[in-house]
Amino acid sequence: MAVFCRNCGKSVADDARFCSGCGATMQPPVAPPPYYPSYPTTSVTRLVRPRMGRMIAGVCQGLANAYAWDVVWVRVITVLLTVFGGGSGLPEEPLMLPPMPPPPHYQPPPSQ
Repeated sequence: MAVFCRNCGKSVADDARFCSGCGATMQPPVAPPPYYPSYPTTSVTRLVRPRMGRMIAGVCQGLANAYAWDVVWVRVITVLLTVFGGGSGLPEEPLMLPPMPPPPHYQPPPSQ
């Protein structure tokens, strides 16, 4: 591969440290990035609680397995949310009850 000086544009040898025309320092060749083999990943379509490596109910371990997270961090975040989140990690949906009709023989108290 031909290498050219960035300063004067003269062709120089591949292993040259300096340009023979202007004396500018040549950049060392850039090595290609290291090869990391890609391992096949399986996509999890459903969250499951694993039988191995779980504590209490296995929910944190299941989340960590599904999203390739470190289970220790998932457990730490869960504890912090529980302690500082008012007892639970997520707010609970309010209870929606239909209004109750008054009893048939209900007499409101007299106002004074």
